[in-house]
Amino acid sequence: MSMILKVASRNILRQKKRSFLLAGAIAFGMFVITMINALTGGVVENIRVNFSHALGGHIFVSGREYTDHGSVIQRIRNEDQLTALLEENGAVIESVTKRSQALPTLIFGSKQTMHLVYGVDFEEEEKLLESLVVTDGSLANVSRHNSLILPGPIGDRLGVQPGETILVRLETLTGQQNVGEFMVEAFIEDQERFGLSAAYANRDYLNSLIGLGEDEYQSLNMFLTDMDEIDKLGATFRTALGVPAERDQSKFQEISEDEAMETFLSNVRTEDITPWEGTRYRVTTLNQIMEPVEAMVYVLNKVGLIIFVILLVITAVGITNTFRMILVERTKEIGTMRAFGMQQETVKYIFLMEALLLSLAGGVAGVGVTAIVAFVLGKIEFTTLPAMQFFLNQGHITFSISLGSVVLNLVIVLVMSLIAAYWPARAAAKLSPIKALSSHA
Repeated sequence: MSMILKVASRNILRQKKRSFLLAGAIAFGMFVITMINALTGGVVENIRVNFSHALGGHIFVSGREYTDHGSVIQRIRNEDQLTALLEENGAVIESVTKRSQALPTLIFGSKQTMHLVYGVDFEEEEKLLESLVVTDGSLANVSRHNSLILPGPIGDRLGVQPGETILVRLETLTGQQNVGEFMVEAFIEDQERFGLSAAYANRDYLNSLIGLGEDEYQSLNMFLTDMDEIDKLGATFRTALGVPAERDQSKFQEISEDEAMETFLSNVRTEDITPWEGTRYRVTTLNQIMEPVEAMVYVLNKVGLIIFVILLVITAVGITNTFRMILVERTKEIGTMRAFGMQQETVKYIFLMEALLLSLAGGVAGVGVTAIVAFVLGKIEFTTLPAMQFFLNQGHITFSISLGSVVLNLVIVLVMSLIAAYWPARAAAKLSPIKALSSHA
């Protein structure tokens, strides 16, 4: 084997330019697929992080109550069962946030529009403030009791500017009309294309407008220490809280619509509902929310794989033609080696070893170039592109790929190279020593 490796290495170095071009083609294919996989992997991670910050957690628990008036309202009180669950799983829960929500009519002058508003505690939701991309105004005074952060398109629709006051008209949980005033602190980049378009206000003030007590809320959200535990902990909460199995697979969009109807339309006909006592819970996880995004990324990875396969096929044709040319150039050399007793299998293995070394060098070079490009791009801050911030990590591109994916791609390249070189290697092994030595090549 050492002799085969030595001869193959010598043959590669004899034709440095040709070897460099062939290895370069392999490196380019490896660079393309590794770069696409790393970029999409990083985008998914960034979207997951930004989604969790915007939504306030990795796991979301909402509760509903059936009132004496025959209506359904969304509300969670401080219940012992929920508190006990949080304590039992405290080792994997990093922090907990509590939110309320409303769908008020926002009014400024003669213009008005309806938009979802989340009530949050800005002091405990630093991650939310860090994830918001401010396009106008400032988040410096969000601690003000009636502060409001609006998506940019909503501000444009109303014609309001940061620092101005708008009126809100909304319905309380008991179906009464109420009016409040909010101070617009800032505009943020809207993420409506991801189904995430919301304004943010102080929870205490929003609670007072919709009729919730100071210690009440509508959604309890959990950040975990390990995001790999999301599905497991979500299942634990569903089981402990008695969430029906048919709701486990609900899509986030469907849940949002249901909760919005139950939250904002309190006058529900009693004959359509079976009354219950206490709180009915619904548990949603970030993984459920991310399903459409990950499906889109899956398509991008498939496109990258198709490009990779096309490049491999082109490279394979190049390898086959190159080794056929090598076979013609080395005919007498092969005849000499065979005349001195070299076996057919040894000749074939020398050719295959050359292909293996070239593809290995090209594959490793491709991964190395990817690492360098990723490092350089990761240092660039793209703060001038607000629309892209949801895909970035604090303005920086993130690249993420598993070692298993790199190894798999490298193995594919090696196998492809061996297959492409097999027929020229087989032809070289079958050369007759007499005919080879008498050749004029």
